[in-house]
Amino acid sequence: MEASVKKCLLGAVFLGIGLSASTVQAAASDTWIYDSITLLAKEGYMDMPEKPLSAYSKKELGQMVAQALLEFEKNRTGSLADEYGRISRLLVVDEVQLKLAEEQERAAESRIKSARSKAAKDTEMYVRRSMQGKNRLEVMQPLKEKSNASLNRLEQASRDYAQAKSRVEQRSRMLDYVRKRKQDLLAGLNGSENGSAVSAGNAGIYGNSVSAGGATSVVPASVLDTVGRLRAEFLPELDENGSLDSMNARQQLESNMPVEDVPDQRLKVDAEVRYDVRYSSGADSGENRQRARARLYPDYNIDNNWHAIGMLEWEKAFTGSGDDKDGKLKLDRYYLSGNVGIAHMDLGAFGSTMAEGNIYDSKFMGVRVQAGEPVKYTLEYGKAAKDKIEQSYDFTISYQGAVYRVEGGFYHFKRRDENSQDIYMANYHHNIGLLDAGAMLLYGRNKGDSGKTGYVFTLGYTPQNSWQPYTFSSWLKYYYQPSSTYVSHTMNAMVDNMRYDKNDSFNRNGGFKGWGIGINYNLPAAWTLGLEFYRLQDLEWGRRSNTIWFAVTKSFQNYHE
Repeated sequence: MEASVKKCLLGAVFLGIGLSASTVQAAASDTWIYDSITLLAKEGYMDMPEKPLSAYSKKELGQMVAQALLEFEKNRTGSLADEYGRISRLLVVDEVQLKLAEEQERAAESRIKSARSKAAKDTEMYVRRSMQGKNRLEVMQPLKEKSNASLNRLEQASRDYAQAKSRVEQRSRMLDYVRKRKQDLLAGLNGSENGSAVSAGNAGIYGNSVSAGGATSVVPASVLDTVGRLRAEFLPELDENGSLDSMNARQQLESNMPVEDVPDQRLKVDAEVRYDVRYSSGADSGENRQRARARLYPDYNIDNNWHAIGMLEWEKAFTGSGDDKDGKLKLDRYYLSGNVGIAHMDLGAFGSTMAEGNIYDSKFMGVRVQAGEPVKYTLEYGKAAKDKIEQSYDFTISYQGAVYRVEGGFYHFKRRDENSQDIYMANYHHNIGLLDAGAMLLYGRNKGDSGKTGYVFTLGYTPQNSWQPYTFSSWLKYYYQPSSTYVSHTMNAMVDNMRYDKNDSFNRNGGFKGWGIGINYNLPAAWTLGLEFYRLQDLEWGRRSNTIWFAVTKSFQNYHE
């Protein structure tokens, strides 16, 4: 009995051992199935079940595989084609990003060379003087401060250079993976089995972060490889949630290196066609006039700094008299505009609006220089395009605050008959809610005469969206201007007739006073309506005149802002 029990127990043990070995062998043979199903789940062709795969029967596993293969077959060509389109778009973006990063690297390299040379020179001077025993504070302190400042600039330039070089390396790696991914997708679409991840044969290329100069990236190459591979693999997800744009924006914001300013369009052209009507009455009124005017404003970007700018003009008076160019095309403005150091310069024949047009508003031939912010300095020298004026110059200073603007200026006009006119101007504007209130003081003096004082009060309304259709802007002004305070006024009233006497000689006591109001209304398709009314009185004789001016204008341009 005892022997039989031992035999049974021994048989059970051997049976158990045999079953365990069989189970282990079966589990080992099914490992590749579990790995494949897991891979399909990771690729998104199925969802992983809650229980371990080993807990399911062969039939249940077959159903999972069938579901995954069906999803794969259904989405294979369409998904690959979509991803190929997205990866092609990303490739262009990456190529542009790499190009700009390389521009930043070149700029950083130039800066670090300049900073290194300056730091070496300043530090050498400081150390040399110290070794020569020049220990006086008034000598050594400036040298020390200069050396420290140069070294600080070198430190900053070196940091910028390291960041720029690292960005180029990273962008280059990302671009390599995107190109490889594009090839793999195309191979997959064609049914080829050659498409794969980045081959191990390229490890030598991707293993070194920076090949030149012996420098290496702070981030290990393996991490960059993984990031690049995942970025290309998960392009749809990254693109959909905005991660690609966020990464690009972060890298751009981290850099203070400039990129080349490439214009989107070399030649920009603005144009306008206007029809206006002027009707005036009173002793100082002129001819009533109906006129058509067309202007073309070309602006050619020469080198991203200097611009060649012009204005072609054609006018035709239908009623009333026109000037000597009536019905003819004329080149009225032609000048170069660009920056020279910290100053902006205009050279040639350009438009000049002096004292908001209350002194002069017309063509000016010469040079204009502007510099400064928020305090701006402006100098014009040349010749105002007005009969009998052979030389003129002016200088203004202005300051733009948050809610106010203040400026002052001096204007000189020399005539052919040796007479001259000097005008001084002070101006103040202040925002009051939606309104802008201004007061301008003018003091004009003709050669050999005592001066006269004038002023202009302004109340304007210009909303922030005044450029949009169905919006309007308006202004109300009161003028008191002796003839010595203006040369060629901007208004459409007959104030030039009030500046000279009947013999067309300079009227030292003339001028005008009165009111003016104007309204501009914007319509769709860049149409604008303008209406102005003036009620003025001659300061010499007290005679009154009224002027109504109306215009309709259509604007064009060959570019989009």
